[in-house]
Amino acid sequence: MKNLKNSRAADIITTVGLLALIYGFALTMLISPDKTFSEEENRVLQTLPHFSIETLTSGKFTKDIASYCTDQMPLRNVFVGTKAVAETVFTKRENNSVLLGKHGYIIAKTDYTNYAVMDKNISAINTFAASPDFDVTVAIAGRSQDVLFRYMPDVYPSREISDAAFANLDKKLTATQIDILTPLREHTAAGEYVYYRTDHHWTTLGAYYAYAEIISSYGIEPLPFEYFGRETVSDEFYGTTWSKAGMKWIAPDSMELFRFEGDDRFVCEIVDSGKIIEGFYERSYLDKKDKYSAFIGGNNGRVKIYADGSEKRETLVLIKDSFGHSLAPFLAAHFDLDVIDLRYYKLSVKDVIAEASAEKVLIIYNMDSLVSSDNLKMLTMFD
Repeated sequence: MKNLKNSRAADIITTVGLLALIYGFALTMLISPDKTFSEEENRVLQTLPHFSIETLTSGKFTKDIASYCTDQMPLRNVFVGTKAVAETVFTKRENNSVLLGKHGYIIAKTDYTNYAVMDKNISAINTFAASPDFDVTVAIAGRSQDVLFRYMPDVYPSREISDAAFANLDKKLTATQIDILTPLREHTAAGEYVYYRTDHHWTTLGAYYAYAEIISSYGIEPLPFEYFGRETVSDEFYGTTWSKAGMKWIAPDSMELFRFEGDDRFVCEIVDSGKIIEGFYERSYLDKKDKYSAFIGGNNGRVKIYADGSEKRETLVLIKDSFGHSLAPFLAAHFDLDVIDLRYYKLSVKDVIAEASAEKVLIIYNMDSLVSSDNLKMLTMFD
């Protein structure tokens, strides 16, 4: 009887404790104001969704409420970090679709290529590039998993996944394409620091190598490596891959700028807000987690970049995702730039090209954007 009473007491304590934990977290979520943005993850968070019969029957409400519970969970970052430690202890070399690689690299992975989305984007590019009014060149940057084979876990078959995706691109893209994947793979194989260890972007060095390939395709001699002074502006850069992985023990990246004489006389005019940045860099971001946004002021729909006080040069329209941010200063050494980000710019791209009297258009996208986002449809939305 004594053992029975002790067992019953233990069951009661366990049940009460579990209920207190569940309802405690639920009550905390109810009384706490929703967070709209995660600086650590550099993304917008799901707030409480609006209920309607239409959203319920379509499944959108249940999907959004699940995202809401995940994003607004109290101590969320603590749980993500704890899960990462547990996965590592049990010899599982990944967490939240991020691989624990070699030499301090953590690498976001995609096991499945969404060819339906990819093919729609390629079709939109082909239609857009068929215009006789301007010349379109396309450069697709590899994801970390497409480039960093040197640092991947030995058992992960990333080469097959990557090569199949790029083979599909080569087969179906009819617009002029520049191969920037091969040189970046070669520089990585040689041990060079061309992609960040904690972020999905290429480093400024990686952007330079891409620039050299792109500008050469225009018949222009790229500025030599020695032309630039390399300024390290942070040794404490933790990227979005680090935030997603929860692997808090991974050391931060360093970030540098490639400076050249007279680059402070350039202007970045953010058309969205009218803000003017002197030079290519908004250095206030270097004091924040999202340090990569120091390049040309981060994510904006339209940015004009030109040399202040100089005669007008040929304009290159740069249609890009965030990989274009660190590339833009190199291209601006040769062209005035009209930079368009289709994630935020929802007007006619052809009107921008006509306004700038541009004959050259460069599309620079990361493979991840090509297979996961449909914003390239904006290229033909106003035809």
